[in-house]
Amino acid sequence: MKGSKRVPILDIDDNGKVTIDLWCDSVAGQLVVANDTITVIAGAKSDRSCSPEQTQGDDEILAALAQVTNWRRDGDRVELIGPTTLQFRIPTN
Repeated sequence: MKGSKRVPILDIDDNGKVTIDLWCDSVAGQLVVANDTITVIAGAKSDRSCSPEQTQGDDEILAALAQVTNWRRDGDRVELIGPTTLQFRIPTN
């Protein structure tokens, strides 16, 4: 999002629990992975005061995550594949 210092982040535990930091809000959820298929189950958004643009961006990312069906790793990136492909970088720090 232009002008934002925050970027969406997925923090995934070994058991598949995920924290999704969006443009403004955060969501707890669960990932279900079998081979190259994946299902993202997101809970309710946190209740932060967000701008309309941030809220729209958050909703768009959550909608794209809900439609993800497959995943693949490409170097230091993880791609979540659905109608919209989402790319997340693996932290190197």
